Amino acid sequence: MRKALIKKRIFRHLLRYFLPALFLLPAIVFSQIKKVWALGDGEKIFRDDLSHPGRNGNFTWDGKTIRLTGLYNEVLALQIIVQTGEDSAKGVEVAVSDPVNRPSGKSIGANTLKHGPEGTIEVFSEHYLHVEDPTKPNWYYGSPASAPEKMTGWIPDALIPADAVACRGGFPLSIAGNRNQGFWIDIELPRDQKNFLPGKYYGTVNVSGEGKEVSKIPLEITLLPHYLPDEDKATVWVYSGDISSYFPGLPEQEVVDMLKFEAHRHRITLAGGFPANESAFNENMMQAYKKWLDGTAFTPARGYHGNAEGKGEKLFPIGMYGAQVLGQTKSEVRKQANLWVDWFQKNAPDVKYFWYMTDEPDSARYAWVKERAEWIHSNPGSGKALPVFTTTAYNPLLAKDIDIWAGFDGVDLNILPQIRKNGADHWFYNGNRPRYGSVILEGSAVDLRVNSWILYKYGINTQFIWQSTAWDHNGQGPKKHLHQNVFSNPLTFINDRMEFGNGDGILFYPGRMPYYPDEDRGLNRILPSIRLNNIRRGQQDAAIMWLAEQKLGRDKVISLISKLLPKALSEVSMQDKVPWSEHGDDYDRIRYELLELLK
Repeated sequence: MRKALIKKRIFRHLLRYFLPALFLLPAIVFSQIKKVWALGDGEKIFRDDLSHPGRNGNFTWDGKTIRLTGLYNEVLALQIIVQTGEDSAKGVEVAVSDPVNRPSGKSIGANTLKHGPEGTIEVFSEHYLHVEDPTKPNWYYGSPASAPEKMTGWIPDALIPADAVACRGGFPLSIAGNRNQGFWIDIELPRDQKNFLPGKYYGTVNVSGEGKEVSKIPLEITLLPHYLPDEDKATVWVYSGDISSYFPGLPEQEVVDMLKFEAHRHRITLAGGFPANESAFNENMMQAYKKWLDGTAFTPARGYHGNAEGKGEKLFPIGMYGAQVLGQTKSEVRKQANLWVDWFQKNAPDVKYFWYMTDEPDSARYAWVKERAEWIHSNPGSGKALPVFTTTAYNPLLAKDIDIWAGFDGVDLNILPQIRKNGADHWFYNGNRPRYGSVILEGSAVDLRVNSWILYKYGINTQFIWQSTAWDHNGQGPKKHLHQNVFSNPLTFINDRMEFGNGDGILFYPGRMPYYPDEDRGLNRILPSIRLNNIRRGQQDAAIMWLAEQKLGRDKVISLISKLLPKALSEVSMQDKVPWSEHGDDYDRIRYELLELLK
C-alpha cells in the first residue's frame, strides 16, 4: 500500500512539472523569437527599437489579425517584425498562404512572383543601414525644428527578395539576439474584375524557424468593387543613370527593361538618363524609344505584367543637367528645337516634353539663360513651342525666359496662378522638409508618401527626384564616380563643401554587386526600397482621392485630407516644424475614410 502511494505521488509530480513542459517545447525551441507582430507600410521600424508602440496593435493589426482593404489594381503592403530575445534565431522564413475568397474559391497571388491579372504576392527581408552621423539641415530640411523624429540607428530601406543569396537577405535568415528583423510583403490585388469577386479573401502569414512553425497570423483582405485608375493625375519623375556595368553578362537593353518595368510598377516615370534624352535629335533613336512613350513596351508581349499595362511615360526631358544637346549657336539650337517639336507633335502629342536647359543656374549664368531662351521663344519655326525647363524656384528676373520651374523650396502658391496665367508652370524638386517630404534615409517612411498628397491638394503637376540609382558617387565631391557600397554605407552624396545626405539619390538597389562581391545578392533584378514603395503608396492614395472626388466633389476630399495635411509648400516657413503627420497609421485612417466615401 505504501509503495502504491509513493508511486501515485511520483506520478502526480510528473504530471505537475513535466507534462506542461512537453506542451511548451515549441516555445522552448523558439524562445529566441520573443515576439512576432505586424503593421502597415507607413513606418520604418529601426532594428534596435524593441519597444515600438505598434508592437501592441496598430491600424493594420489588432494584435491578432491583419486586415487590409483595397481596390482592384492596387498594391497593398504590410510588414512583419520578428523580434528576438537574448539568443539568435536561425532558419527564419516568412510566407503567405494564398488569400482565398470562400464563396468563389478564387485566390490572390499564389506566391508565383509573376505579375498578372490575378495578382501576386512578394515577400522581402528588410536590409538595414547604420546611420551614426545624420544628414545636416541643408537641402533636406530647413532647420533642426523640421528634422525627422529619429535620425540615427539601424534604419531599414532596401528590400531583398526571398530568393536572394541566403546569407545576404534571402531565405532562410539568421537573426542575432535582441533585435528586430522586418519582412515586407507586397500584395498585388487582382485586375481581373470578371473572375475575381469583390469581398473578403482569407489567408495567413506564417513565420517559421528551422522548418518549424513559430507564428501563424490570420490575414483578411477586403477587395472593394472599384478599380484603381492606371494613370496618375500627377507625375513623379525620377532620373536614373547607366547601371549596365552592375549586371555583367546581361545585354544593356535587358537591364534597361528591368529598371523601366520596376519603375512603372511603382507608378513613377523614369526618364532622363538614356541616350535618347542626352543626345542631339536622332530619328532612329527616338523611334526606338517611342515604345516607352506610347506604352507598347509595358505590355505582356514585351515581358511587362502589372499595373498600367499599355500606358506610356508622361514626360521626356531633352538634355539632362544642362547637357547642351541642342548645340551652341542660334541656328543649331533653333534647328534642333524644330526637329524635337515636330517629332513629338507627330508621334507623342500627349507627352510633356521640354528642354532641360541648365541645372540650378546662379546669377552669373542668367545672361546665358536669357540668350538661349530668346533663341527658342523667337524661333520662326515650330521649335518656338519647345518649353524651357530649369531646376530653380521662380525668379522674376527670368520670368520671361523659363517655362517650367522646379525649386528645392517647393512652390510659391501665391505666385503659381500668375505663372500659369502666363502659360508657364512650377513643379517641386527632390524634398525639403517641412514644406514637403524629404528623400533622405532618415526621413519618416511617409515623407515620400505625403508628397503625392501635396501634389493632389495643391494641384501641382510634377515632383522631380534627381537620381534613383546613385550607385556611383556624385561628380561634385571628393569621391567622384567611385562605386559606393550602398548596402553598407548610408552616405551617398558628398559635394565639395562636404555637405552630405544619407541615402540621397537611392530608390533602387542592385541585385548584383560586382564591385563589392560580398554584397552580391545573386539576382539579375532591380531591388525596390521602402522609400520607393512609399512613393507608390502615395500615388495610389492620390488615385483614391480622385475617385472620391468624382463621387462627392473636390471640396469634400480636400476637407478630409486637410485633417492630416493642414498646410504645405509656401504656406510653411522653413523654420517651422513639419505640419503634416509623420505616422503611417494616420494616413491609413484617412485612406480608409476615402474608401468609405466610395461605397
